[in-house]
Amino acid sequence: MISLSDGTITNKDSDSYLMNICGNSASHGWGTAGANGAQVTFSASDQTLDGDIVVDTISTLDMTLSDNSTFNGTINIIDNADGGTAVSDNAVVTIDSGSTWNLTGNCTISSLTNNGTINFNGYTITLADGTVLK
Repeated sequence: MISLSDGTITNKDSDSYLMNICGNSASHGWGTAGANGAQVTFSASDQTLDGDIVVDTISTLDMTLSDNSTFNGTINIIDNADGGTAVSDNAVVTIDSGSTWNLTGNCTISSLTNNGTINFNGYTITLADGTVLK
């Protein structure tokens, strides 16, 4: 579980990933390629977050923005590099009242509970059931 409160996180790396939530290839001698996805529960309270998040098909992200948090970026589900079996609910996003998600590109997530604000900026969010939000 990752819990951040009252701060600003800006990724300045060339890959622009705020978080890269993916299983490993087992090249370092642990785990099984395609079978050891990451599981992340991420809570941001009174935070400003800048950057993109990717979650591979064998990993999970449960992300909550609360207490006037702002997220500027994208969240996308990507294929697992080792062809692992996909899990459900890869990317579950909750935006509480007073918090804001400013999209900087198109997104794919499993599900969304939005009690705050999403500024689409001309982009879309595609849910696992095929619903496209814009």
